[in-house]
Amino acid sequence: MEYPSIKMLMEQIRDWAEEEDYDAIIEVLPELKTPGQFYEAVLCLAYAYLNQGFYRDAEEWLRKVESQGCKSGVWNYRLAVALMHQMRLEEALPYAERAVTVEADYPWGWLVYSKLLYGGQRTEEALEAAKKGLALMPGDEEFTSLIEDISNGLSFFEVTGVEEDDGKIENGEEKAGTFCGSVLLDSTSFDVNKVMADLKSEWGIEPSDKPEDMASDDTSANESTRVFYLGETLVAISLMPARVPDGEAEYFAETNYMWPEAVEVTKTHKAHVLVAVLARGLSPVEAGKLHVKVIATCLKQPHVIGVYVSGTVFQPEFYIEVADMMKGDENALPVLDWVYFGLYQSEEGNNVYTYGMTAFGKEEMEILGSKHGLTELHGFMLEIACYVIGSDVTLHEGETLGSSEEQKLLITRSKGVSVEGMTLKIEY
Repeated sequence: MEYPSIKMLMEQIRDWAEEEDYDAIIEVLPELKTPGQFYEAVLCLAYAYLNQGFYRDAEEWLRKVESQGCKSGVWNYRLAVALMHQMRLEEALPYAERAVTVEADYPWGWLVYSKLLYGGQRTEEALEAAKKGLALMPGDEEFTSLIEDISNGLSFFEVTGVEEDDGKIENGEEKAGTFCGSVLLDSTSFDVNKVMADLKSEWGIEPSDKPEDMASDDTSANESTRVFYLGETLVAISLMPARVPDGEAEYFAETNYMWPEAVEVTKTHKAHVLVAVLARGLSPVEAGKLHVKVIATCLKQPHVIGVYVSGTVFQPEFYIEVADMMKGDENALPVLDWVYFGLYQSEEGNNVYTYGMTAFGKEEMEILGSKHGLTELHGFMLEIACYVIGSDVTLHEGETLGSSEEQKLLITRSKGVSVEGMTLKIEY
């Protein structure tokens, strides 16, 4: 689309930033020929990323214009925020300090500077910085709350809302090694003791003593719930005597093209069993295998009709068949139980996406508008997922991959089309 003037284009970019339409901004960046125009567009893009929680993306783009931005309070402020939310506090502090040095009348620079000073246990200086910001914004709630929280000696998290793992999780993505699924039942009856016995006989899984640093007087052992440890990894099996809330299971059952009856069967569920694994001392792959073993064991109990996991509802027989591969080969990866490969057609062509990669600390992937058939796309994406998970590979934007030395498929990264958050797009 052509714009009558650069002024109108920049106004449109500012609107896109407020609407969090990052892709639209990225698309027009090449049209901004002069450094100044490009710089302002990048600031807008970073603003949108920060407000959506894409801190690494904001940092990446801000670094591209560092030579122009280093003397700007806004640029230093936004980079300091991006780094702070990745818990890179020592690295962020100089940028926050520079923000208030080069532009002392920019109030938000004082806000992040105060927070970072507090994170460095420089409480008096943090209070002073917050008061300077308040002087620029009299009565502003953010500054008054900040001063009150610091004065009351609250924790860094309570003051800022920044957690230690903010840099590892973006847009709600799960932590690597955390797995959760719901086994669907057509009855509210479920015997967890039978599951525990079957885990031992079928997989050799027996609970270990609770780690000392997790010890408590609370024990969960009854006919419907069991929380136990394997080493330091927590496993929870809990009967929920009600349907999965808000029709969520039925909604996602529609995606399973391999099981035409998925929706109708899912509609009959009356209860569900939550199965969760929180890895500690296990790699994401080992934790994922454990999760599959526990779910597969639950699926062999009476009244089971399906399992809602990885963005779809799987047929019990299919899930168990994939899990059983681990019995014959301890190195087998049950990727088809871990990751759902969504397939659909659009005007642009055939499409495939993954759902489940984030549990391994990887980003979801998409192939969009391809001329290849859906079956071929499924097989190709499965091959890539097996490679990424099995070899613990992290793909990056600008790299290429392929099934041969000659094949070089470009990887880009942008807002997901088929799934939420950022995804890696593979040109195929």
